[in-house]
Parts: sequence; C-alpha cells; structure tokens
Amino acid sequence: MPAISRDKTFVLGVGAQKAGTSWLHDHLASSPQCDPGFMKEYHVWDGLDLEAMAHFRDRLMKRAQRAAAQMARGQDADPENLRLASFYADPEAYFDYFELLLSRPGIRATTDITPSYAMLSAERLAAIRDGFGRRGIRVAPVLLMREPAERIWSAVRMYKKRRPERHDRAPEERVLEVYAEPWFELRTRYEHTMAALESVFGRDGVHYELYERLFEESTVRELSAFVGIDPVPADTDRRVNASPKSDLLRLPDDSARRIAEHYRATYEAAADRLGQDVVAAAWPDQRWLDG
Repeated sequence: MPAISRDKTFVLGVGAQKAGTSWLHDHLASSPQCDPGFMKEYHVWDGLDLEAMAHFRDRLMKRAQRAAAQMARGQDADPENLRLASFYADPEAYFDYFELLLSRPGIRATTDITPSYAMLSAERLAAIRDGFGRRGIRVAPVLLMREPAERIWSAVRMYKKRRPERHDRAPEERVLEVYAEPWFELRTRYEHTMAALESVFGRDGVHYELYERLFEESTVRELSAFVGIDPVPADTDRRVNASPKSDLLRLPDDSARRIAEHYRATYEAAADRLGQDVVAAAWPDQRWLDG
C-alpha cells in the first residue's frame, strides 16, 4: 500500500444529523484547498449497507434509468445521476472520483459529509479507509455532536416542516413519542459511532466537536489543522438548514429530563472524549444527570 500523504485528505463526515454538517460542508468548500465535488451528501455507503436508507439507492437508480433513456434518445442527461449510479455499481469508482479531485493543483482535501454514515459498521469504515489508503490518501473522520435532546427536538421540527400532513402532532408531543425509536436512536447514540470509528482509526485519528461550539474561530482553526488545510475566515453568524424555533417555544423540562436520562451513556461518552466541563457547559440538559 502506498505511503499515506497528509497533503491529500478525504474528510469523512459521519454526522450527526442536525448538528451543523451543512455549515461544515459550506465552510470547507469555501477553502481554495478543498474541492468537495458535486454534492454534500453522496449517500453511497449507507445506501449500499443500511436497509433504513435503501430508499436513497432506489430513488437514485430510477433517476439513473431515466438519464440513460434520455441519452439513448440523444437527449441531454444529468451527469450527476449517472456518476452516482456508477458509484453504486462499482464502489471503486467512488474512490477514483475523489482521487481525481485531489489530483488537481492546489487541492489538498475533499469531502463526503453524509450524516447517516453515523450508522455505518466498523467493517465498512475500514473498507473506506483501505480504499483510499491504496491510493495514498488519508481518511479524516469528523463527527459533530449536538446535545441529544436538542438534536431530536430539532429533527422533529424539521420533519414536521417538510411533511406536515404526516406529522400532525405538536412537536413537543411528538418528541416524546419518537425519541427512543430506532430511527432516532441510531442517529443519536454517538457512543456507538465513536466506538466504530475508533476501532478503525484510533481515538487520535477522529475529530470530535460539539455543535454548540462549532461556530467559533478557535474551533474552526482546530478543524482546519485536523483536515490539513489552511484556515479561512468562518461565517460564524450563519446557520444552514436550521429548524424553525420560536423564542417562546422550548422543549419542556420534563421532556428534556426524560430524554437526557435515556441517553445518559451518550452524554458520558462525549464527556469522556471532550471533557466533563466542556460537555456540561455546552449541553445544559446534562444538568438532569448531575448528582
């Protein structure tokens, strides 16, 4: 296997959903040393491995079939659909694509920031590491974490905004119905993602950060150093894909207490990596676990 170069880095963004991944993508893309390609979320490995995400693969293949039919008729077709379909058909094409981006002058980093990659197995993460390793490219995993109750609360509001006809309950009622369901558990149990990542990359090979600290210049400088690019000014006042939240509407204390207790191990895992004082200051709902 070729020597791994720190000058060529693939940023593997593994979540979490509603934890600033869109902002992270946009910030990295603003660097002249980073080319993230044509998408933020490629949804290749979750589409291949996770039954819960198979709809991404099915939707893409239908789009690819339409594009192929258009080409057969001599019409213009969406090249992005065809390229994504090629990644599913032959995962080596995925590695080849990002290797091509990194071969361009001045480019030191590229990215695939797909929040549902938080659910990938250690075996898949190792395959991603090795696929890029064969090309001499370092894989730099990044996990952004948001306070569990707030992450779920934000996701519930997002789903209601997108599909109000399917989410007719008030968000403060809905959050208590779903916080322990598998769809939310898998995206919120950061300790499981951490364990899988560290089994493949080691603790020092993964960058962890809290959503609540993300929009700070010092945080951005640390992230840039981990990726291996020069820091660029960050738009720390901007939020991307934020879920609407009235100043008068907050998660009731009893709900926050119940969710925090359910995810006690998640709080503890984050504190183990980032420090108890750091997590306690950033995640107020941890107060329900004190004492």
